[in-house]
Amino acid sequence: MSMSRLRSSAPPLEDEYLLPEILLRLPPQPSSLPRASLVCRRWLSVVSDPDFGKRFHKHHQKPPLLGFFRGYSVSTEHHFTPVLDSPDCIPAARFSVPNNNDEHWNFLGCRHGLAILLNMWLREVMVWDPITGLQHRVASPRGLMFDPDIHWVYWQAEVICADAQQGHAHGNCFSGPLKLVLIWVIGFTKAFACLYESASGLWGDIVSMESTDFMVCIRPGILVGNTLFWMLSGGKVIVFDLQTQLLDMIEKPVDSHINTDSYGLVQPLRTHDNRLGLAYLSDLTIQLWERKSNCNGVVTWVSL
Repeated sequence: MSMSRLRSSAPPLEDEYLLPEILLRLPPQPSSLPRASLVCRRWLSVVSDPDFGKRFHKHHQKPPLLGFFRGYSVSTEHHFTPVLDSPDCIPAARFSVPNNNDEHWNFLGCRHGLAILLNMWLREVMVWDPITGLQHRVASPRGLMFDPDIHWVYWQAEVICADAQQGHAHGNCFSGPLKLVLIWVIGFTKAFACLYESASGLWGDIVSMESTDFMVCIRPGILVGNTLFWMLSGGKVIVFDLQTQLLDMIEKPVDSHINTDSYGLVQPLRTHDNRLGLAYLSDLTIQLWERKSNCNGVVTWVSL
């Protein structure tokens, strides 16, 4: 082959569509794209394109776990604990929970890459994106009375991405439609809940349910399908249907030994087939149950 013909050959990756397809397949770790951007200006141009970022996120679907917030539930003291090794380790200070001397936000949990916090004095719920630092504050529903001096009121709130687009990958949900659920128990005898939808900017009706034994604390809930579940310290589970906006209660498994002393040893979970499950640590054994329909169509706890 002559030298003139060699010079006329197309250089590698000349096709403008080929390089983005290659970079799209880089690992989803935090260091991948920043490192790629240092190769040359062309690579920088590709990875800094917002459309490429969306494609990259959609391609990998589930982003890696960066870490978790450590602290007691319903507390103002939560600290980020990174779980990745260098160079992907995110400094703990990078995700400092919003708080200052004038505002005291209770950190209630995370879902879909977003955190939810509650300020009983300001009567506000906050959705916080730890990655971008963006905040969205929502005033509490009308008819809800906050009284920080009443110590037997237990609060929990949940944030849920409401983006129904096919193929949507959670992790960049702050700018999309969201749902917030606020639940609280007063005097161990009555539970209340209310649903907020960012699409309308409105809270729904406050619904309630009475019981003789709402035992102590509500723990962060889990989402299974279109339903939220919260574990009570006595082993029962509060249920909130996002579609009907109704509250219900599930009794603990009849063959379990879960009681009020079991707090911290029992955990609701979502099973691999998208059902409600329950895990209980008893001595050195973990007991598992799953909610299933029997031959008569009655849904009960089934030991696994």
